[in-house]
Amino acid sequence: MNDSPDRRSRLLADTLQGDWASGPAAAMAKRAAAHARRRRALKRASLTLTVAAAMIAAIAVGRRARLPSAFAPAPIAPAAYEVISDDELVALLHDRPLLVLPQENGAKKIVLLGR
Repeated sequence: MNDSPDRRSRLLADTLQGDWASGPAAAMAKRAAAHARRRRALKRASLTLTVAAAMIAAIAVGRRARLPSAFAPAPIAPAAYEVISDDELVALLHDRPLLVLPQENGAKKIVLLGR
């Protein structure tokens, strides 16, 4: 097992040769190797899961930035008309003639006459 020129190392190797091959020392070495393999596999799995989670988070953030939010307030378009009272209408028109026409839907259409 050990071809070292050191006599002590050789004596120790010859003494423990049988234990390392099949005895309790061999069982301990096998358990240690299995434990090291499990830890290595666990490290790889955790690294893989971390990278996958980071990629999913980056994709989700990227997509969220591109998509408009459903809760964002819509821009307010300027009104095509303004609601005013009758008094304000009379004040604006002064003595100008106008015609009020009833519509089929019940609304009234106001038409300025003259000018």
